[in-house]
Amino acid sequence: MTSVKMNNKELLEKLQAKITLRLGKKPTQQELLDKSVEFAYKQIDTFIFEEFQQHTLTKEIIEKIRSNTIDAPLAYPDKSDDELIYDL
Repeated sequence: MTSVKMNNKELLEKLQAKITLRLGKKPTQQELLDKSVEFAYKQIDTFIFEEFQQHTLTKEIIEKIRSNTIDAPLAYPDKSDDELIYDL
């Protein structure tokens, strides 16, 4: 067996407590880690997207955003946002 250092042991303990409440039995931390790794492996694309990919703006995304904008005159240029929203 390999030893792995955890940076967030407190979160593992909270997960263990929540699962214990739901299941009515206490899984070991080893079981939780094993199941978590299995789950991440089965859902690899989602796992990578959620946990590792940085959401960066590419030139294509920026261009898509720009192409969806319109240049229209303001309906009430003399009023502030607060006046329009809250009728102040």
